[in-house]
Amino acid sequence: MIKKKLTDIAQILSGVYMKDSPVGTIPYLQVKDLLMDSPETTTSRIEYTSKLDGYMLKKGDLLFAGKGTTYLCEVYDRDFPAVPSTTLYSMRLKTDKISPEYLRWYMNHPNVVAVIKSSQAGSATPLIHKPTLENLMILIPDQKTQQIIVEIDALQKREKEILETIADKKMQITNQLLYNELNK
Repeated sequence: MIKKKLTDIAQILSGVYMKDSPVGTIPYLQVKDLLMDSPETTTSRIEYTSKLDGYMLKKGDLLFAGKGTTYLCEVYDRDFPAVPSTTLYSMRLKTDKISPEYLRWYMNHPNVVAVIKSSQAGSATPLIHKPTLENLMILIPDQKTQQIIVEIDALQKREKEILETIADKKMQITNQLLYNELNK
């Protein structure tokens, strides 16, 4: 197991401030877009300028919500370029010793989120400063262990979805049975 600062394994960039444009073609990602299934259809757009070249996201980059209270980290897995807004930090891995999916899992772990929250600034709209992320220590197991962790995490999420679906169906059936009893 290796322990390294996040800045040693990833380039961390603050998002860019741009104004939305009705004729823009570049998706401009906000924190809310990380929670959407298809942000390419819901996010605002900005017009391309060469200033954006250094901010363009690539598949496998990570996005971290640095403003607000979610501190959510997601892997950017889209096939189209996009630009993060100032509410997000982008992270591009410098090494193949760590997978983006493992780093996403690690950054979203409750213990790591607690460490990050302990360094937040502000109260109305809390903010995580870039040096907090840069100095965050990351535990890096071997790649096989990373893969197992990512697979277990995916299975846990799927289990949660299935259990929620079962609970909804049980409630619908119970409500229908109760309604049917009223109409006898």
